[in-house]
Amino acid sequence: MQNIYLTPHFTLREMCESRLAEKHGFKNAPSEQETENLRRLCKSTLEPLREKLGLPVVITSGYRTKALNDIIAHSARKSQHMEGRAADFYIGQGPVSGDLNHETGDSPMKLETPRQRLIRAFRLILHDPDIDFDQLILYPTFIHVSYVSRERNRRKITTANGHGTYCAVTREVALTII
Repeated sequence: MQNIYLTPHFTLREMCESRLAEKHGFKNAPSEQETENLRRLCKSTLEPLREKLGLPVVITSGYRTKALNDIIAHSARKSQHMEGRAADFYIGQGPVSGDLNHETGDSPMKLETPRQRLIRAFRLILHDPDIDFDQLILYPTFIHVSYVSRERNRRKITTANGHGTYCAVTREVALTII
Protein backbone atom coordinates (compact mmCIF):
# COMPACT_ATOMS: atom_id res chain seq x y z
CA MET A 1 0.00 0.00 0.00
CA GLN A 2 1.27 3.44 -0.88
CA ASN A 3 2.11 5.70 2.01
CA ILE A 4 0.27 8.77 0.72
CA TYR A 5 -0.60 11.67 2.98
CA LEU A 6 -4.32 12.18 3.50
CA THR A 7 -3.57 15.37 5.47
CA PRO A 8 -0.28 16.86 6.69
CA HIS A 9 -0.06 14.48 9.70
CA PHE A 10 -2.02 11.37 8.67
CA THR A 11 -1.13 8.78 6.07
CA LEU A 12 -3.22 6.16 4.32
CA ARG A 13 -0.89 3.47 5.64
CA GLU A 14 -1.43 4.38 9.30
CA MET A 15 -5.19 4.54 8.75
CA CYS A 16 -5.15 0.97 7.37
CA GLU A 17 -2.43 -0.80 9.37
CA SER A 18 -3.59 -3.91 11.14
CA ARG A 19 -1.47 -6.58 12.77
CA LEU A 20 -4.57 -8.74 12.99
CA ALA A 21 -5.10 -8.57 9.21
CA GLU A 22 -1.42 -9.44 8.66
CA LYS A 23 -1.67 -12.32 11.13
CA HIS A 24 -4.65 -13.75 9.21
CA GLY A 25 -2.96 -13.20 5.86
CA PHE A 26 -5.24 -10.70 4.18
CA LYS A 27 -4.83 -7.16 2.94
CA ASN A 28 -6.67 -4.31 4.59
CA ALA A 29 -6.80 -2.08 1.52
CA PRO A 30 -9.58 0.49 0.99
CA SER A 31 -11.31 1.32 -2.28
CA GLU A 32 -11.06 4.81 -3.80
CA GLN A 33 -14.32 5.82 -2.09
CA GLU A 34 -13.19 4.47 1.28
CA THR A 35 -9.87 6.31 0.85
CA GLU A 36 -11.77 9.53 0.15
CA ASN A 37 -13.88 8.92 3.30
CA LEU A 38 -10.66 8.48 5.31
CA ARG A 39 -9.36 11.75 3.85
CA ARG A 40 -12.55 13.57 4.96
CA LEU A 41 -12.29 12.03 8.45
CA CYS A 42 -8.69 13.18 8.76
CA LYS A 43 -9.38 16.65 7.32
CA SER A 44 -12.52 17.40 9.34
CA THR A 45 -11.74 15.70 12.65
CA LEU A 46 -8.31 14.20 13.25
CA GLU A 47 -6.07 16.88 11.69
CA PRO A 48 -7.74 19.84 13.44
CA LEU A 49 -7.65 17.89 16.72
CA ARG A 50 -3.93 17.21 16.38
CA GLU A 51 -3.16 20.80 15.40
CA LYS A 52 -5.13 22.32 18.28
CA LEU A 53 -4.12 19.78 20.89
CA GLY A 54 -0.45 20.00 19.97
CA LEU A 55 0.07 16.30 20.72
CA PRO A 56 0.28 13.20 18.52
CA VAL A 57 -3.02 11.51 17.70
CA VAL A 58 -2.05 7.84 17.50
CA ILE A 59 -4.37 5.73 15.34
CA THR A 60 -4.99 2.22 16.69
CA SER A 61 -7.73 1.27 14.22
CA GLY A 62 -8.89 3.06 11.10
CA TYR A 63 -10.17 1.39 7.96
CA ARG A 64 -11.25 -2.25 8.24
CA THR A 65 -12.32 -4.65 5.54
CA LYS A 66 -15.41 -6.70 6.36
CA ALA A 67 -13.15 -9.73 6.90
CA LEU A 68 -11.07 -7.83 9.44
CA ASN A 69 -14.11 -6.36 11.16
CA ASP A 70 -15.68 -9.81 11.47
CA ILE A 71 -12.77 -11.18 13.51
CA ILE A 72 -12.56 -8.25 15.91
CA ALA A 73 -14.35 -8.94 19.17
CA HIS A 74 -17.17 -6.51 20.01
CA SER A 75 -17.08 -4.75 16.62
CA ALA A 76 -20.38 -3.57 15.17
CA ARG A 77 -21.62 -5.54 12.16
CA LYS A 78 -22.25 -2.24 10.34
CA SER A 79 -19.14 -0.50 11.65
CA GLN A 80 -18.25 2.83 10.08
CA HIS A 81 -14.65 1.56 10.06
CA MET A 82 -15.64 -0.58 7.05
CA GLU A 83 -16.57 2.56 5.10
CA GLY A 84 -13.41 4.47 6.04
CA ARG A 85 -15.49 6.81 8.19
CA ALA A 86 -14.13 5.94 11.66
CA ALA A 87 -10.93 5.74 13.65
CA ASP A 88 -9.91 4.74 17.15
CA PHE A 89 -7.01 6.60 18.72
CA TYR A 90 -5.19 7.62 21.86
CA ILE A 91 -3.16 10.73 22.55
CA GLY A 92 0.59 10.34 22.61
CA GLN A 93 2.99 12.21 24.85
CA GLY A 94 4.31 15.57 23.75
CA PRO A 95 5.29 18.09 23.36
CA VAL A 96 4.57 18.43 19.67
CA SER A 97 4.54 22.13 20.40
CA GLY A 98 4.46 24.26 23.52
CA ASP A 99 6.84 25.88 25.91
CA LEU A 100 9.24 23.95 28.09
CA ASN A 101 9.60 24.75 31.75
CA HIS A 102 13.06 26.32 31.72
CA GLU A 103 13.75 25.26 35.30
CA THR A 104 12.93 21.56 34.90
CA GLY A 105 13.18 21.12 31.12
CA ASP A 106 9.76 19.46 31.14
CA SER A 107 6.71 20.34 29.15
CA PRO A 108 3.59 20.92 31.26
CA MET A 109 1.85 18.40 28.97
CA LYS A 110 4.26 15.62 30.00
CA LEU A 111 2.79 15.71 33.50
CA GLU A 112 -0.58 14.54 32.23
CA THR A 113 -1.55 10.89 32.48
CA PRO A 114 -2.75 9.10 29.32
CA ARG A 115 -6.33 9.35 30.63
CA GLN A 116 -5.98 13.10 31.25
CA ARG A 117 -4.72 13.60 27.69
CA LEU A 118 -7.65 11.54 26.40
CA ILE A 119 -10.18 13.60 28.38
CA ARG A 120 -8.56 16.82 27.16
CA ALA A 121 -8.90 15.63 23.55
CA PHE A 122 -12.50 14.52 24.14
CA ARG A 123 -13.41 17.96 25.51
CA LEU A 124 -11.63 19.74 22.69
CA ILE A 125 -13.64 17.78 20.12
CA LEU A 126 -16.83 18.79 21.94
CA HIS A 127 -15.89 22.46 22.29
CA ASP A 128 -14.18 23.33 19.04
CA PRO A 129 -16.46 24.32 16.13
CA ASP A 130 -13.68 23.44 13.65
CA ILE A 131 -13.69 19.78 14.74
CA ASP A 132 -16.72 17.95 13.42
CA PHE A 133 -17.88 14.38 14.05
CA ASP A 134 -20.74 11.97 13.51
CA GLN A 135 -20.13 9.72 16.50
CA LEU A 136 -17.79 10.19 19.45
CA ILE A 137 -17.25 7.39 21.96
CA LEU A 138 -15.01 7.77 25.00
CA TYR A 139 -13.53 4.46 26.14
CA PRO A 140 -11.23 4.12 29.18
CA THR A 141 -8.05 4.09 27.05
CA PHE A 142 -9.04 5.42 23.61
CA ILE A 143 -11.54 7.48 21.65
CA HIS A 144 -13.62 6.29 18.71
CA VAL A 145 -14.65 9.04 16.30
CA SER A 146 -16.46 8.97 12.97
CA TYR A 147 -17.28 11.51 10.30
CA VAL A 148 -19.86 11.37 7.49
CA SER A 149 -20.39 14.94 6.27
CA ARG A 150 -21.18 18.34 7.84
CA GLU A 151 -24.80 17.95 6.76
CA ARG A 152 -25.29 14.34 7.89
CA ASN A 153 -23.27 14.14 11.13
CA ARG A 154 -25.43 13.21 14.11
CA ARG A 155 -22.94 14.48 16.74
CA LYS A 156 -23.81 11.44 18.85
CA ILE A 157 -21.83 11.22 22.11
CA THR A 158 -21.40 7.97 24.03
CA THR A 159 -19.29 6.69 26.89
CA ALA A 160 -18.16 3.08 27.15
CA ASN A 161 -16.71 1.16 30.07
CA GLY A 162 -14.66 -1.16 27.88
CA HIS A 163 -16.73 -4.22 28.88
CA GLY A 164 -19.60 -3.81 26.42
CA THR A 165 -21.67 -1.24 28.33
CA TYR A 166 -22.44 1.96 26.44
CA CYS A 167 -24.27 5.07 27.60
CA ALA A 168 -25.47 7.85 25.31
CA VAL A 169 -24.85 11.23 26.93
CA THR A 170 -25.64 14.84 26.19
CA ARG A 171 -22.87 17.30 25.37
CA GLU A 172 -23.40 18.93 28.77
CA VAL A 173 -22.96 15.64 30.63
CA ALA A 174 -19.97 14.69 28.45
CA LEU A 175 -18.21 17.92 29.43
CA THR A 176 -18.41 16.95 33.11
CA ILE A 177 -16.45 13.70 32.62
CA ILE A 178 -13.12 13.72 34.42
